[in-house]
Amino acid sequence: MLILCLGNDILHDDGVGWAVADALEGRVPPGVTIRRSALSGFYLLDELTGWDSVIVVDAVQTGAHPPGTVLSFPFEALGTDAGPSPHAVGLPTVVALGRRSGVQLPGAIHIVAIEVDDMASFREGLTPAVRAAVPKAVNAIRSVMDRASAPVGATV
Repeated sequence: MLILCLGNDILHDDGVGWAVADALEGRVPPGVTIRRSALSGFYLLDELTGWDSVIVVDAVQTGAHPPGTVLSFPFEALGTDAGPSPHAVGLPTVVALGRRSGVQLPGAIHIVAIEVDDMASFREGLTPAVRAAVPKAVNAIRSVMDRASAPVGATV
């Protein structure tokens, strides 16, 4: 399993994915890889290729939730070519085209997104609400990993 933490740590809250990666480092089971990436669009194919399952962690700015809200959902729930983050824009299209082209992409992709306040300011560090969401995002990721490792038919 890959935990792919997207973002840019010099764009204020857009660094939340990398903060989540920092919080997870050394605290995941064997066989789980944590990777930080600033890539987006079709470049994400390189990050996703060859994995059976991936959890994508990213900042989003929808305005539909207060900053610091953690959203956790299966990739299929995106249901659109556009997303609320520079990294998510076109992710469904990237995956669909990659699969149609025969690229070995994960069968299971899960999204953990953190609603942010400021992804435009050139400033390191997170706003307080987003910083407080990091442990919640870690818990959401742990929950996804627990479900993925549970035997078929088991209740987690």
